[in-house]
Amino acid sequence: MEKFDIEFQYNLYLDKVGLSEENMHPVQAQETKRAFMAAAGQILVLLGDDISELSDDEGVEVLEKLMTQVANFWTNEIVNPN
Repeated sequence: MEKFDIEFQYNLYLDKVGLSEENMHPVQAQETKRAFMAAAGQILVLLGDDISELSDDEGVEVLEKLMTQVANFWTNEIVNPN
């Protein structure tokens, strides 16, 4: 299933933030992908190793907190882009 492919998710991310590897400097493209893959990997470790040990209710609460933190980051980026 395509949505469970990390490359597909990476391309969705690029689209969401208005980036295209074709328009980036090669070093920027490489570092952007490295940062994305590192973050994705860390989240997968968190989900697989830590959240899976919690009860369903605790897991949902933790995921909601993580999603709120990400949303707050992007809201702040929009308000204070520099």
